[in-house]
Amino acid sequence: MSNVGIWYARLLTFLGGLSGVLIAIFAVLIGYDVAMRNLQLGSLPWIVELSEYSLLAITFLAAPWVLACNGHVRVDVLLTAWPPRIGRAIAFVIDAFGLVISAIFLYYGAGAVSAAISNKALLFKQLVIPEWWTLAPVPIGAALLTIEFALRLVRQYRSERVGAGSSDKT
Repeated sequence: MSNVGIWYARLLTFLGGLSGVLIAIFAVLIGYDVAMRNLQLGSLPWIVELSEYSLLAITFLAAPWVLACNGHVRVDVLLTAWPPRIGRAIAFVIDAFGLVISAIFLYYGAGAVSAAISNKALLFKQLVIPEWWTLAPVPIGAALLTIEFALRLVRQYRSERVGAGSSDKT
């Protein structure tokens, strides 16, 4: 694996780990907030707001790592019910579709972040924060998903070429 590949894998692992840590932190904080309210000791109203924002970040930042680990939801029954060559073709089409959808998310996500920055948009709830802070994970995650789907397509193409080459010799 090249240095770029190593750093890319490390980045995905870091983002996946960060997402896991965020889930754990908010699980504890939300539990703490519920206990505080039930004991009538007050509450931390900003916890709910931050957890809402973190859900978007967790989803988009962890998705490329999950995809790279083949941990995403797949309908293997559909792929294995067909002959191997057709199953691989279906997997290729699915990954190509994923690449296109991710690129669309990247395009519109980057546009939304850009608009939020240029308009100096703020979110007013318990906390007042720039809107782009909450939107930034969308184009970042979508860019990484686009890269990961492209890598999957390249790997499938290469394995198909290797498989085709070896079957020609038999």
